[in-house]
Amino acid sequence: MKMRKILSNYPFCDSVLEVEKYGNGHINKTYLVTTYYDKDAKYILQEINSKVFKKPKVVMNNIDLVTNYIRETALSSDLDVSRVSLEIIPTFEGKRYVKIDDEFWRCYRFVNGTRTYEYIEKPRTFYEAGKAVGYFQKLLSGFPIKKLGVTIPNFHNTPVRFERFLDISKTDRKNRSLDIYNEISFVLDRKDKMSIIMDLLDKKKIPYRVTHNDTKLNNIMFDEATDKAICVIDLDTVMPGSILFDFGDATRIGASTAKEDELDLDKVKLDLDLFEEFTDGFLKYTYDLLTKEELDNLVNSVIVITLECGMRFLTDYLDGDNYFAIDPTRPFHNLERAKTQFKLVKEAEEKYSEMMGIVNKLYKKHKENGTK
Repeated sequence: MKMRKILSNYPFCDSVLEVEKYGNGHINKTYLVTTYYDKDAKYILQEINSKVFKKPKVVMNNIDLVTNYIRETALSSDLDVSRVSLEIIPTFEGKRYVKIDDEFWRCYRFVNGTRTYEYIEKPRTFYEAGKAVGYFQKLLSGFPIKKLGVTIPNFHNTPVRFERFLDISKTDRKNRSLDIYNEISFVLDRKDKMSIIMDLLDKKKIPYRVTHNDTKLNNIMFDEATDKAICVIDLDTVMPGSILFDFGDATRIGASTAKEDELDLDKVKLDLDLFEEFTDGFLKYTYDLLTKEELDNLVNSVIVITLECGMRFLTDYLDGDNYFAIDPTRPFHNLERAKTQFKLVKEAEEKYSEMMGIVNKLYKKHKENGTK
């Protein structure tokens, strides 16, 4: 039995009470392991999807380096080190993963008394999310970036994503482009915005930092009792990048008033109150870390990363829905997702001045008050 073979590599193997599927992730297979002697001693067992992450050893090395650095940095504060980051459970041989039948498996200590959110239930939740993303950057601000490998090449390289979109739309192997002229035009009309972040990186106007690269709300862990954010999780995409990637991606999802695949576009708005909550939490820990160019491009990052995401959905739709899983009852699912993202892009473009006003106001507040 494969599960027994996997578990046999870990020190708790003789005390396993039950193993059950856990969470609702679409990339990695995840299980919750409960032990006999202490039901509070639980573990997360997870297969790394090697189709998505073609270098699982690099993924695990990055996670090991980053989580250890976070815990070492947190030792100098009053943080609970056991809850400030994920903790990898090593095998009997001291390895950070197990390879079984060409599958890579890893194990984390389960953090009790926590939860995640799929959507914003109250504005303060998004403030806490902003703090978590900002503090992640703060804790890792001194990390030696050259030690990290690239887990997915060009993950947030928007110009490269744009080139793929052009290739797929020209090929149009599923004959779908004729009916989506407006959506294709939406992307083409914004080709000059595609390179905003990458140009800043390439010209060394902004630094490469340790970035999470997938800062959606359900990748942030909250304490059940206090409802305060504890840490960011799902670290497979941690690699060198721009802090703008993390800010743009988090606000793209969290500041939206609708689901990512909402059919009624009238319901899709970029909520400035939610944007302010996240930005407030984020700047609490990054106001003295951000360069002027990073600060000046926080709102641009919302536009660029949202545009990139919508373009990826549209590319997948044109290519026959090969990457993003779709609801079998919704044949236009990826197209519908693209439309919601493009609506948010328009919202951010129209509200650009207001959003920059919020950024500058909150930056000034935190700079004057200092981190409390």
